Amino acid sequence: MNESNGSSGRSATDRSGSGAVVGTFEALHGEAVVPVEAPLQKDGPFLPELTEVDLLVRAPDARRDFNVSGSGITVAVLDTGLRSTHVDFAGRVVPGRNFTSDYGGDPSEVTDGHGHGTSVAGIACAGRIHTGIAPNARIVPVKVLSNAGTGRFADIRDALDWLLDRRSMLGISALCLATGAADNRTTDTDMPGDAIGALLQELTDEGVCCCLAAGNDYYAHGGMQGMCYPAIFRQTISVGAVYDADEGSFRYRDGAKAFASDSDRLTPFTQRLHRTIGGPCATDTFAPGSPITSSGILNDTGESIQYGASQATPVVLGVVALLQSFHLRTTGHLPTVADVKRWLARGSTVVYDGADDHDNVNHTESTFPRVSALGSLLVCAKDLAVRELAEAHRVDRRAGTMRS
Repeated sequence: MNESNGSSGRSATDRSGSGAVVGTFEALHGEAVVPVEAPLQKDGPFLPELTEVDLLVRAPDARRDFNVSGSGITVAVLDTGLRSTHVDFAGRVVPGRNFTSDYGGDPSEVTDGHGHGTSVAGIACAGRIHTGIAPNARIVPVKVLSNAGTGRFADIRDALDWLLDRRSMLGISALCLATGAADNRTTDTDMPGDAIGALLQELTDEGVCCCLAAGNDYYAHGGMQGMCYPAIFRQTISVGAVYDADEGSFRYRDGAKAFASDSDRLTPFTQRLHRTIGGPCATDTFAPGSPITSSGILNDTGESIQYGASQATPVVLGVVALLQSFHLRTTGHLPTVADVKRWLARGSTVVYDGADDHDNVNHTESTFPRVSALGSLLVCAKDLAVRELAEAHRVDRRAGTMRS
């Protein structure tokens, strides 16, 4: 690992305990990740698209009804960095780490010269000009993509290792990685020694919810079900994209076309994998991802506009932060990743990927879950109430009494 970037100096092979060589990501997927596209930048608020996202997933209702905003939670955003001075993040940025060669490889310089990372962070956690899903959560910017939007899996591996080592010190309970390979996979069983998969598992075991983008190459893969690496790993919370409103028609660079759009319609670019094919590796949830406005990099009050599973993933990251914040306040400790995934699933809205002539891709004619902040918090609150009641009865029985 790159010592100049603050790694532990421990190689990825050390984690397997068997001495076997891991790091199969390079052999399976090549060295480079799919470059991320730069958002359109504006010098101030321009469109209310983030508000539409908020309303579709009922985040304002969740924040109001449960008096929760992400307070006490710290999330890591692995991306192109962050415009840390933007007013949307004031007082909530935790020093992060640069794993790229930008800025001469200075490990402390995480400034976003591209815009993608600031957009992603704002969707999850903006808290002033824009309102993200969890506007009081803290943010650790981890720069794994360059100012050109390019990156290497080796840098992502090192960043995950760095986060694992500093999870307790930084208080990280969730992360977002909105990039990956250009592939289309239906299982993770052929990657038992993968270094990134192993790190994602260790982070999950430590209680860190790993939210990953399912991929934007559904059209490029001929409308075949699947997800990109590393979102395909079952331990992740994999996220695809839907529209949040009737926005008209869209033409995307890869050739995907939406002749019409509407709320909860799957975008033609988003990769997707139903449980009947992917089993435990299926896409966990969907969220609004086209188009979305968020924080920008032109100045400290700037705005950005972008689309993709990259924009849907931080919506789910924000909902995760709300769930964790509520659980922490109620119980004094964070929930398990398994609990969070269950609440996301049980509280979701069902969307149908039905055949129609509104785009130019094949459809699965299957139902998928779309995240709901309010629904997930309702399920979480009910679960905690049931557990509290069950514990009270156990205490009564041990004391030889029974409550009515």
